[in-house]
Amino acid sequence: MGKIVTIPRELSREKELVIIPRRMYESLLENQKVTEQDVLRWTREAKDLKSRGVLPKLKLW
Repeated sequence: MGKIVTIPRELSREKELVIIPRRMYESLLENQKVTEQDVLRWTREAKDLKSRGVLPKLKLW
């Protein structure tokens, strides 16, 4: 694992700011991709929750 630097909240004016190497950042982004298997699994889970009557209502933003 590469070197990770954390900048305190007081300096970034937001939440903590974390600096990581670009390769590590790109690998994190690569792992965030949604696959067809993910969508199919979520669909089955949603159907199961709906049939049990526990599917939460989605709110529009």
